[in-house]
Amino acid sequence: MKKESIIIILIYLLVFAIAIIYGFTVLQTHFAHSGFKEVWQYAIYIIVSVFAGVFVAGLLSEFGHFLGAKTGGYIVTSWCLFYLTIYFNKDGKRKIKFASFDGLTGETKIVPNYQKKANPNPYPYLLYGTIFNTAWIAACVFLFFTYQGKNGFESDLGYFFLTCGIIDLLVVIYNILPLKLDSLTDGFRLSQIKGDIAGFNERLAAENGGLSTSLDVSDAKKENNKPAKFIPEVALVNVYHLLAENKYDEVFDTLREINEHESECSSRTILDAKSQYIYAFIMSKEDTEVTEYYEKEVSFSFRRELANNNSMPVIRTYILTAGLLDGSQSEVMLALGKVVKAYKSVPSNIRHDEAILFNRALDKIIEAHPKWEEVQNYRIYE
Repeated sequence: MKKESIIIILIYLLVFAIAIIYGFTVLQTHFAHSGFKEVWQYAIYIIVSVFAGVFVAGLLSEFGHFLGAKTGGYIVTSWCLFYLTIYFNKDGKRKIKFASFDGLTGETKIVPNYQKKANPNPYPYLLYGTIFNTAWIAACVFLFFTYQGKNGFESDLGYFFLTCGIIDLLVVIYNILPLKLDSLTDGFRLSQIKGDIAGFNERLAAENGGLSTSLDVSDAKKENNKPAKFIPEVALVNVYHLLAENKYDEVFDTLREINEHESECSSRTILDAKSQYIYAFIMSKEDTEVTEYYEKEVSFSFRRELANNNSMPVIRTYILTAGLLDGSQSEVMLALGKVVKAYKSVPSNIRHDEAILFNRALDKIIEAHPKWEEVQNYRIYE
């Protein structure tokens, strides 16, 4: 088990322990003074309090991200709260859809707006959510002490706010830890900056399609007089271009270097990088070598990750492993059913290359299984 997996388990155990202690001490004592005399009524009251706490924590976090992005000089490309996502295009028009996110309660995707600000500042984007939540926690504590000495409804109101504050506090602790956890947190983002704001802005641009970027020194870096350095997210964008041009040796070298920088990458970046490596291996090596690599190097746990993820690099890789190595038509069709939605989420700066790479994978499946006629209906046309 990886060190980060152990840390994640310990954090969740700590959160769970705090919740249990709070429930069996504070809330159990409050029940005697509550206006809810039946256990089932009190249980519903607690459930509502918890959901309210989670909702407010998420709302304040993502509102803080949105406002912080605008303050810092960024363009917000999408704003998500519990799967409800608003997409903003260049013309200012909005689309509302349900979409997945890489975060605890939502995700606000941004790109640097160099036309507005030469050196966009990410700190408001990363800190406003925590500041807003901290203010709300303080307000909850104040309201609790205002009502705690009462009985009945006023007592219930006081403990409602206290429960909301405790939930919010747990969310803040999780979100501000400077560790790579199972979702993208502000604390992890802050650890990525390391005094290099220009480099961090390139990460954001590469992740969210703000620039057609490469490993060359960007204009922002030139202005800041900073040397070019290896940035995994930027390198991953370059991998798309290299794959489209069939430069597999360069692809393997770049992806190995990304894996060497795993500690500073999000889980999403690492999963995409590993998927791209397997894709490149299957597309460039002989069948016997591919089979041997798949059996020895691709663990069953990672195969499950490929099957369950909904990003285009992973789907594209999974249809190759499922179709060519496992010979499962049903798994290929299940993966292909995700393509339309996944392709819409591909950043604009790599969408053309993604269409090329996906269609190549599809051609390889069709060549290996000409009787799988349904597969041909999933070709991507730009």
